[in-house]
Amino acid sequence: MIGKPLLPLLLVIVLAGCAAAGERPAFDATLPTAVPTPTPTANPAPLPTPTPTPTPTPEPIAVRSMPTTAGDLTAALTEAEEAIRDPAVDDATATEWGRRQQRLYSVLAENPDWEADVLAGLSDEVRFGVQQTLAARRSLTSLVKSETLAETLPAWRLREPLPAAELIGYYREAEAQTGIPWHYLAAINFVETRMGRIEGLSTASATGPMQFLPSTWAECCEGDPTVDRDAIIGAGVYLNRSGGPEDMQTALYRYNNSDSYVDGVTAYAEVIADNELAYRGYHAWRVYFLSAAGLILMPSDYYEPEPVPAEEWLADHPDALVAPPEDS
Repeated sequence: MIGKPLLPLLLVIVLAGCAAAGERPAFDATLPTAVPTPTPTANPAPLPTPTPTPTPTPEPIAVRSMPTTAGDLTAALTEAEEAIRDPAVDDATATEWGRRQQRLYSVLAENPDWEADVLAGLSDEVRFGVQQTLAARRSLTSLVKSETLAETLPAWRLREPLPAAELIGYYREAEAQTGIPWHYLAAINFVETRMGRIEGLSTASATGPMQFLPSTWAECCEGDPTVDRDAIIGAGVYLNRSGGPEDMQTALYRYNNSDSYVDGVTAYAEVIADNELAYRGYHAWRVYFLSAAGLILMPSDYYEPEPVPAEEWLADHPDALVAPPEDS
């Protein structure tokens, strides 16, 4: 607080010699008739309150650009993986991070010479998950590329998966009944149909979210193989009868007779076992289809009752083409 201004003290010292009456003093000092009152200093205007610099609004996750250097990819992948594993991040936001995570892995796949630098720069919290996810993708991609790529797109209907919490409840129910660790059931569900997004027959006529052949289902399981809960529990029953949980490698091989399949499913299961929240990222991944016409991002409302030529379909959906054929 500023107080009233202090008036200056005017001290006048007058030296006068002794003088006779009527004589002028030897030293004539004329005193002022009035001491002028100084003009009070006006209270200074208050200092303006500084306006805080607004915190920049983060760019929406869905529209963030893709990294163009190994260093940028390391930072982006760390950010996505940590957010997915953060219990303070709600499931809806984790879904957005999961979709970005999937795209970031595609960037790394397109730049394999970045891999060593990216892995070295990751935080300890996420490095294992990234290593295993890369291993799984590599194994399963080799499985797809070992076959002749299809000229047609499949007769599928795509749908939204059940909520992650509901699916995890079914995996745990199956584990309680069969002893098969739920992480393996989740990984199979992810690899086979992207958590049930794909409805339709496989090239081997398997059906449902866990892709059972009708003959296999009839031998081991009860209920409906196209219903998520029934199919997940049925997968647990089949794996148990095939050697699990004591020998999961053999059980998985009997589920799909491919070493690449066993390696891929196992790697994904180990990521989820290491941190259960990692499941949220995988639950968000969308459906891509590698055809002779290129890599296609299947729209969430895709529906074709019969196989359709990929080139013909792409002519009507050009934005769905993610990457052209490798030999183009």
